Amino acid sequence: MSNIAPLPTVYCCKSKNKTYIRTYKNSRVKGKSYPVKTNIRNIAEIANGDGIGKLIFREDFLKEHPLFIDRPVVRVFDDKSCKYVFKFADLNEVQVAEFSEKQKISGVKSVGLYYVCKELLNSDPLLKTLKSVFAKSWDKLLSLGMFCADTGDFRADHYSRYAQEHKLPCKERLTSSQITRVFQSITETDVFNFFSEYTTCLYESSTLSRRRFWALDSTSISTYSGFLDAKYGHSKQGEDLPQINVLMLTDEKSHRPLFYEKFNGSIPDVSTVVSAFNTLLHMKTKSFVAVMDRGYYRLSNLNEILNTGFHFVVCVPFGKVIEFDDVIENAQRAFICGNCYDSTIAKNVYTEMLSTEIKDAKTKKKHKLNFYVHVFHSPENAGAQTELLLKRRADVLKMLNKGVALDGTNQDFAKEFIIANDDKTYSFNNAAFQKANNHAGIFVLLSDTISEGKTAYLAYKARESVEDCFKDLKVKMNCNQFGVSTEQSLTGKCFVEFIAFTIRMLMQYKLQYLKNKGNNVPHNSFKRVLDELNGIQEIEFTSGYIAVKPVSKVQQDCLSMFRVNTPSDRYDNNLAFSNYLKKALKPH
Repeated sequence: MSNIAPLPTVYCCKSKNKTYIRTYKNSRVKGKSYPVKTNIRNIAEIANGDGIGKLIFREDFLKEHPLFIDRPVVRVFDDKSCKYVFKFADLNEVQVAEFSEKQKISGVKSVGLYYVCKELLNSDPLLKTLKSVFAKSWDKLLSLGMFCADTGDFRADHYSRYAQEHKLPCKERLTSSQITRVFQSITETDVFNFFSEYTTCLYESSTLSRRRFWALDSTSISTYSGFLDAKYGHSKQGEDLPQINVLMLTDEKSHRPLFYEKFNGSIPDVSTVVSAFNTLLHMKTKSFVAVMDRGYYRLSNLNEILNTGFHFVVCVPFGKVIEFDDVIENAQRAFICGNCYDSTIAKNVYTEMLSTEIKDAKTKKKHKLNFYVHVFHSPENAGAQTELLLKRRADVLKMLNKGVALDGTNQDFAKEFIIANDDKTYSFNNAAFQKANNHAGIFVLLSDTISEGKTAYLAYKARESVEDCFKDLKVKMNCNQFGVSTEQSLTGKCFVEFIAFTIRMLMQYKLQYLKNKGNNVPHNSFKRVLDELNGIQEIEFTSGYIAVKPVSKVQQDCLSMFRVNTPSDRYDNNLAFSNYLKKALKPH
């Protein structure tokens, strides 16, 4: 093939039977932060809806550009650059292109994931809200989300090949530049409007349970790009890179992500709670119980959650349980009697109501903060923690006596559990050990509304399962870094990853639900299920006929898990009945 054809800046507009090649100019429009296409006109067309083949130029364009008279140009997919390109073609290549326009097969595509997503989302609030808020681009956003959920590879230059091989809601195979424009078209205002309408749809459809426990968690996403919010902070991945923090709320029952918000990377988790709950309040989110990890424990945070009309279950950090020593001592006395053991959670449980004075951040007045203190004790965990403490204490003492320099964590440990003697020797701080030993195997949960210890414990354990799933998906979907280099694309990329998370979480929850019910599932591995779905293929004919390749028993079982019927051979509904092929042509 000869050189690239020097066409002006163009884009493709595809229909079912034709692809139009259009030229345009980028112009700045007041109120828009990005260029807008103006002076759009058709200069050529391709005689198919796939956008691959020979260009038929318009007469007015050829008059302006005589270079293309009698010089055939074809649009092809270049495997090296993974992009569609326009090239001058020789006679043989033109014949190949013209033949491809008349060929009987328009595509062979994997369809399993498409049918599963169609069934899962057909009446789901996610799809309804996407169509409402992003009326012009919902199909592109959903297709990009399915691509990310399936492959875990969100490189935009790989999407075009994926779209060629997989059935997606968006019929257009978006290029890297088109994907960038989709990302840049989504603003923070759009995202918050989406969440406001999304929660309303969730309530109206009764998708959420009445007694709502929502897991609150956050993650740090590293980036090489100079985003405004990319700052150095406490990286959960241990990477020495600027980061952006993302807080997310997830329904504990369905594992469905419900809301997220981005924060400056230098802001610690504990400081993001007030902003997030005020945002939820003004989006008219109904009251729920936020189940939070130790990183969010702060009495002022708990007070703010209550002031906004929401509720909480939070774990007290190990270093802060001393604040509840009186309750813990009461619990330990109760545990000795043996009447506090709950066999369903394999823990000793003790609950006590507590009140403390706190100053309101807005009114500056003191008032009482009432909450339940749930103390849990596991004899098995207590023995393991005590043994670990004894071993570490002995190891640190040995290092000190040998003159070995301690790192930061061991220095803090030595200050608490080792005594420096006047003769420059070291010995154990037995009082500190005894105090720590008393707390071994104990952890404390606080809640303003959950009065039963078992309920609070189960809610917190469910939060941990959501967190594990969240971390697992983050790695498998390559979301440790954003993969965009401009500030304008960041908001859109985050939102598409939210869609991908939702798809994966809903599918994984369905798989886990069946396993917990004792049902036989085709694969325990979610990745294997995806592989089976991707193996289901359809052959699409230009006549409108769709032939399904043979579907195995395991593939049928994977579809049945999501209540999807096995696809069958059929004609496109838009084809007139008179055009259906019913018998083979005669041999003469």
